[in-house]
Amino acid sequence: MYCTRCGTYNSDESIACSNCSARLVKPAELKQRANSSPGTEPYPNPLEQPTQTFPQNTGYSSVYAGQQAYQSYQNIQSNQIARQQGNPSAQAIAAMVLSIVSPFTCWFLLSIPGMILGKKEMNAIQEGRAPAGGETFAKIGYYLGLILTIIYFLFGLSLIFLAIIGSHTN
Repeated sequence: MYCTRCGTYNSDESIACSNCSARLVKPAELKQRANSSPGTEPYPNPLEQPTQTFPQNTGYSSVYAGQQAYQSYQNIQSNQIARQQGNPSAQAIAAMVLSIVSPFTCWFLLSIPGMILGKKEMNAIQEGRAPAGGETFAKIGYYLGLILTIIYFLFGLSLIFLAIIGSHTN
């Protein structure tokens, strides 16, 4: 059975949701409440909300409120799926562009930000806060930025080493 508040699946024997601790309403109870007296109906969980009645003329009842919460949960889930399959985010593209452009412009001044942006975007994708469509862009930005930063560091060390050798040969 699914929780009417957050949509988490719980076993049929459960009394409360394992995710949000809301009282679970069995499908038989929902049907019984829907067919109950047309006057007023108390809120299903008095521990979460004070006892509240819904006048008949508004068209709202606790059954409707539960269904609305579950529909909201379904909308959130569908939005997350759409985000996972969506286009790459601007940060993922920026990470890749910064890392690719760095050898031709400012070297490590662009490869380091590209590497940082790529790693942040990879973390966001893993946590579900960014579209998975940008994973390749973020990985290119991160790994290319990392490799180029290491190359720039080694190149800088070699220049310093050559400068030290050149100053001692005179």
